[in-house]
Amino acid sequence: MTPFQNNKKIDYTWAELDPRNDPRWDEYVLGHPEGTAYHHSAWAQVLSETYGYTPLFLGMTLSGTSQLAGIIPLMFVNSPLTGKRVVSLPFTAYCTPLVAEEYIEEAVRFAYNRFPKVSYVELKFLESTKGDEGQLGVASSYVDHIISLKGDIDELFRSFHYSCVRKRVRHANKKGLTFSLGESESHLRQIYKLIVKVRRSHGLPPQPYELYYNIYRILLPLNLLIMPLVEFNGNIIAGGFVLKSKHIWHLEYSASDHRLLDLAPNPMLFWECIKMAHQAGANYFDLGRTSIWNNSLLEFKDRWQAKRHVIRNLYFPQNAKAPAMKKNREILLSMNKRLPATLLKWIGRVLYPHMG
Repeated sequence: MTPFQNNKKIDYTWAELDPRNDPRWDEYVLGHPEGTAYHHSAWAQVLSETYGYTPLFLGMTLSGTSQLAGIIPLMFVNSPLTGKRVVSLPFTAYCTPLVAEEYIEEAVRFAYNRFPKVSYVELKFLESTKGDEGQLGVASSYVDHIISLKGDIDELFRSFHYSCVRKRVRHANKKGLTFSLGESESHLRQIYKLIVKVRRSHGLPPQPYELYYNIYRILLPLNLLIMPLVEFNGNIIAGGFVLKSKHIWHLEYSASDHRLLDLAPNPMLFWECIKMAHQAGANYFDLGRTSIWNNSLLEFKDRWQAKRHVIRNLYFPQNAKAPAMKKNREILLSMNKRLPATLLKWIGRVLYPHMG
């Protein structure tokens, strides 16, 4: 029995699609004004092949037609530690359904029928960049920072905080830092080394190397990814992964050498990526998710004229809650900082599949 009441007769149909054999899915994502790299089937492929999750691509068609009128990408997470659930999408800040709100409940009913033993279905919404925010879901403890790229690029640069952004970008150039795009697995491995060091410094296990390799292997050939690099004296001191779509680019992961932060590699990396997105015709640049308790990071992103957008989680049934793994968090963080990187990477490989 699902947690829904029976609905009246509807004039649309939800169906499970297979984007490997049905081009309608990715065509719809690429043509939709709110379509992102997260909605593309390739992102689901990355998550599925990395963590073993089962994808569920739901497409809505109006009765009597084959043309898609809405989509919701979902994933079934089956963990003996954190339970069974359907999420859109694991390890993704948000993935707002590309369909009108009134059709969502029927799609969730479909997911329950497809995976009848799940504890809940979770959808992640981002308040609209257009100012017409919906009220679905409960505000989470995270916001997403998005920069509008509309208008002149020089005016945008002048709008950034002087000492914390503009002056730092110029400082990086004066110090001889250079920006380029990574193209090889060798570049990927060097970025991953930086990520491991940064995560360890925060007491956090890194996500498995397979995640970043799959991002590189699957998204780069589809022109859905760039790997920005900042170098100094021939060494990579900052790098990241930027997911691309027609309308919005996402800085998904980034890291830098903490010993060389005085050279301002991060401001250079951010600014060069923003310029690339603007030149490509994107409307927005997404600086990523931030906890509302992380004041220093919130302030840093605010200084880039990035607007905060609330991330909302919608659960079916409404009283469901995502599994919490925060017990003794501070003790674990302190211990993790002392662990060898090899052991911490092993912990990440074991732990993260249960956290999606």
